[in-house]
Amino acid sequence: MEDHHRESIRLFLRRYQSDPNLLAVLMGGSLAHGYARPDSDIDLLLLVEEGEFARRKSEKKLTFSVLDICTYPGGYIDCKVIDLPFINQVIRNGSDPARYAFQDAEILFSRLDTLPALLAGATAFPVAKKASRRERFAAQVLAWKWYYGEGRKRNNAYLLSLAVQKLVLFSCRLILNENEMLYPFHKWLLRETQKAPHKPLGFDNSLQQLLTEHDQALVNGFCEAMLTFLDLDEVALDWANHFIRDSEMNWLDGEPPVDDL
Repeated sequence: MEDHHRESIRLFLRRYQSDPNLLAVLMGGSLAHGYARPDSDIDLLLLVEEGEFARRKSEKKLTFSVLDICTYPGGYIDCKVIDLPFINQVIRNGSDPARYAFQDAEILFSRLDTLPALLAGATAFPVAKKASRRERFAAQVLAWKWYYGEGRKRNNAYLLSLAVQKLVLFSCRLILNENEMLYPFHKWLLRETQKAPHKPLGFDNSLQQLLTEHDQALVNGFCEAMLTFLDLDEVALDWANHFIRDSEMNWLDGEPPVDDL
């Protein structure tokens, strides 16, 4: 974090922290995760009273940008508004991206002594779901290998592009899952996966090959290497039934897409 980021945050707090509805201010985003550039914007989470959150939610004002505070050219502050029930919901059953939003967060201002403990709970990896996720994500890898083949047969550029993206997504999710690391959503997926210590030899290079020079042989070999790494058998996994449940019929139970877990 640069001095101009610190000064901009100081000015933000001077303007807003006297608001009685404001319980805490957290710094997240690239500054918190260590991915910031000198010109990066500032991402803040504003923890407010429940009534204020409800009002903003009804008015569709849960996010806003402050453009007149930053002391550096092009700088701005992105704010997202949350409340305590939101954090508790993340602790109970939040998606990985919802948890990752609190990972590395820095408390800039707080009226709550319990906030550090709440953040620890919100960023905990869902260990109880690790085994089921292994099978569900591996099934997605195999499903999209099949779709890649269909794209080749039909010379369907869209399907090929989508299949490669899904293969990268779910193979990375498998690696993060095995290392008990949270999925950060797409922007930092590859960078977080690069940090994972336990993965197949040459995995990161294989991802780049998939993204730039994919063909059927490369896709097949990549998927086989993933199954070997996970000690999973393709026939026993029965990927088609996992895929139906997670990608075609998930709406029956009100579940989010498996991509977003």
